[in-house]
Amino acid sequence: MDNLQSQISYAGDFTEGGEAIAYALMVLAREGAASIGDLRYYADAKAEAFATAMAKAQIGAALANYGEQRRADAMFRAAAAHAKETEPELRGWRHDYGSRLRDGAAVLALAAEAGSDVMSDRVLLSAVADRAKSEAWTSTQEKVWMLMATAASLDQAGQALTVAGKPIKTPVVSLDDNAALAGQSVEIANAGPATDAVLTVFGVPEAAEPAGGRGYRIARAYYTLDGEPATINTVAQNTRLAVVLTVDADRSDQGRLMIEDPLPAGFEIENPNLLRSGAVQALDWINALEEVEMAEFRADRFRAAVDASGGRFRLAYIVRAVSPGTFHHPAATVEDMYRPEFRAWTDSGRIEVVSGTPK
Repeated sequence: MDNLQSQISYAGDFTEGGEAIAYALMVLAREGAASIGDLRYYADAKAEAFATAMAKAQIGAALANYGEQRRADAMFRAAAAHAKETEPELRGWRHDYGSRLRDGAAVLALAAEAGSDVMSDRVLLSAVADRAKSEAWTSTQEKVWMLMATAASLDQAGQALTVAGKPIKTPVVSLDDNAALAGQSVEIANAGPATDAVLTVFGVPEAAEPAGGRGYRIARAYYTLDGEPATINTVAQNTRLAVVLTVDADRSDQGRLMIEDPLPAGFEIENPNLLRSGAVQALDWINALEEVEMAEFRADRFRAAVDASGGRFRLAYIVRAVSPGTFHHPAATVEDMYRPEFRAWTDSGRIEVVSGTPK
């Protein structure tokens, strides 16, 4: 809270932007720690300067917490008008992790929480629903805010949707697996106005998906610590190997990427403290990227976040084969966290760890 108050105290003037200011004021207002003078100033003098619909809605939410409903409603109307704009989405990632879809859903959720009448704006609801239906993939930000907006719309819709004759009381309903397996139908009915429902199906593929992707390519290779290529169909117990992940971008614009490499169950990552002290850098033949936003050496996977702008980069870490057996070798993946339609994955396979000398 002190940090957020300091950010507001030292915030400079702006003609476009202000996303961090709007977020900080919303959080402070929920705790009764925002200055009402600051809120009134940003609503009266800077309403149109905020660069995103979500930022305008956050100022509205902050004002509503202080009982300033007239100003709050004005900010929510401005946010709704901004969210309904139809010009194309800007390419490249946004520093606030957002998108038009995320912002529109946030306006709906925040307005409903504040008791504003923006939720009755059918044009805004339709715009958000149309964007959601047009996206084959959605980011974590988009998913969470759409879920919150759905929960808010259920309250306002009077629970008009029913599943198997029962009113929906939560934004997510899990259908009975046993009924589905038995071939029984499940009726979804709507007694209210036009409503969109999304059916999500989970399953296990019969065959592993081949390597592929869109926008990026990723390759995984194993080497001995001397730099010689290693085959890993069969690996001797206690063998140490360098894993090299190579990512190529088929696009020139920037992306905030998450690279994830799940380990076969018989492997573990070599002591990450040794890695941080320079064990990987000592293997200079790898030519691996050293500056990453985040790296995690988990018990079951390696993860790294990289801000990239086209071209190629490599990541590396060291593993040891520890448990004899035959194990599934999951695919390594790269994903643009805020435009998840751009992603790639390697082949998957199987690995055998044997005691003694490999076959």
